[in-house]
Amino acid sequence: MADMLRCSGSAFLVVLAMELTMSCPTSLAQGAPVNLPRVTLPDAAELIYSGRSDDSWNTIFYFLFSRRLSARLSSDFPEGAPFLDLGTGIKVSDHVFERNETGDHPIDPMYPTFFVGYGSMVVLRDPAYPKFVKSLRTALADDSPRSALARALMQNDLWGAYDALFFPFLPNDEKVLGERRKAALDLIGRLIRKIALRPEDIRALPDNYAVVARQHNFPEVFDKNSGWMEVKWFLPRQHDDEAGYRRVTRVFVKPAHPQRNTGKFLNSLPDDPINPNGLYGVALITQLLALDSHGDPQPTRLTVEAQFRLFDRSHEGKLNSTIMVCEIRRQLLIENPSSGGTVTEDEGTPVYLSNGGSYGFAEGQLTDRGVREPVLVRLRTRCARCHQEDLQQVMTFSIARPPHVPPVEQLNPAAAEVADFDIAAKRKRREFKALFSYFR
Repeated sequence: MADMLRCSGSAFLVVLAMELTMSCPTSLAQGAPVNLPRVTLPDAAELIYSGRSDDSWNTIFYFLFSRRLSARLSSDFPEGAPFLDLGTGIKVSDHVFERNETGDHPIDPMYPTFFVGYGSMVVLRDPAYPKFVKSLRTALADDSPRSALARALMQNDLWGAYDALFFPFLPNDEKVLGERRKAALDLIGRLIRKIALRPEDIRALPDNYAVVARQHNFPEVFDKNSGWMEVKWFLPRQHDDEAGYRRVTRVFVKPAHPQRNTGKFLNSLPDDPINPNGLYGVALITQLLALDSHGDPQPTRLTVEAQFRLFDRSHEGKLNSTIMVCEIRRQLLIENPSSGGTVTEDEGTPVYLSNGGSYGFAEGQLTDRGVREPVLVRLRTRCARCHQEDLQQVMTFSIARPPHVPPVEQLNPAAAEVADFDIAAKRKRREFKALFSYFR
């Protein structure tokens, strides 16, 4: 779990490309390295968008999100023994395990990239490609009614796929798969336009976090009387940038005690971001954007992930950190909207370790031996990679301060200030301008 890493994603990828070029047998300048971890498609599609196995939306979701891949277990899981050190700082199993992933998580489609769009190539090669294209064409011709909720979720899934396929692959791969990439991109763009909601329908989408807070006893961060405050310091946020500005992360803090001078309290937080003695907790709430029937991005109240770290002080004065996390399951939300559509995770939940420069799902680990398999760790271990062992570092305020630092601002949680920033950033991007042409 990470708040906001103050680093440049593009700068990281430049360095990463240089390292991979030196460590992999096949140069990145020509095509994907030949020793990447194995990724295929599972045998069958999950029933995500309906209970029908022949539903084109289920098939589309399968190609976008379902993957069979090799992974290693960290020493968090004794059943993975014996363990070895691949240079990532975490001991991992010396053998790999096969895993089927449905992909019904708050993640981007076409994973894993392995830094070269590898997850996209899986569906553009035979025998997957003809079936993938057929499912898109069938969905375009299908006028069966779909709920506004299902359309918003599917559109965001397709939007992620459009962005993933927009830019060409490396030269050798583009030579082989370029025409297929462009054909799939066009079908996806047309389907995004077809299922777009009217602006008023987007505004009417449910506030599923309110249900989550009631059912799972999560903090009511959007209640102005709860003591939680939405804050902004520097934008953009790394989470939003990595999601291509299709999702919005909102940061909340709660003081350990009531504050007379809120502004003074908030602006004291950057002074010691690794020892948050004045905080009861911090939260990161991620919500979707949707494209309306005019092609304009709009904020929604659909929360796909909520992450909390709560700080408790013992009688000896030691600060202890606990984690609360919930994340969306599309199938659950579509079948039963009144459920809120999320599941909770505890500190021992198996999750994929980030690779240090990306939050991508099931991404390979960069080692001195090249790109190795994704690694499963406990949730607390993944959190500690960014927030230190005691989980106390608040990344929002952990930056090198430039001259003329702006004040930490308290936002109105009923407004959409961070979403407005992300929407403006998205509109400037080449892939959005290309997608917007489908709405003209």
